[in-house]
Amino acid sequence: MTNKYYKAATYTVEIEVVKPPGEVFNHVIDLSKWWPEEFIGERIKLNSEFIFKTEETHYSKNKVVEFVPGKIVAWITTESMRKTDNYDWTGTKFIFELTPRGDNTLLKFTYDGVVLESESGRLAQICDITIKEMLYNFITLGKAK
Repeated sequence: MTNKYYKAATYTVEIEVVKPPGEVFNHVIDLSKWWPEEFIGERIKLNSEFIFKTEETHYSKNKVVEFVPGKIVAWITTESMRKTDNYDWTGTKFIFELTPRGDNTLLKFTYDGVVLESESGRLAQICDITIKEMLYNFITLGKAK
């Protein structure tokens, strides 16, 4: 059984892509095509709700709390559970901020919430793979993997 002690965690990762902010933003909000878990929901917009899940072991319900096309999208997890160890990250915020850089866009992703103390080292690894590989490949190549 995993250690159940929680730790506040904030992690930020940035990527720069050769596309304008509006195009990058549209890729970011197309979660069903690049996020590593199953996406259940409608089009992402302010106050929309959606679910991420992985088979029967991982579930999170999320609500979009910031939405400015070409600039920022953020959601907060309103319900969550990983059944294997009862890990709950409810209240965690996921923030995508876009800044133009000439013909490029700097995309800054921030995870702001909690992790299990025993998994704090994995947070950077998971965020880096999700943003630097999956999202980057979806934006630049049109496919996440």
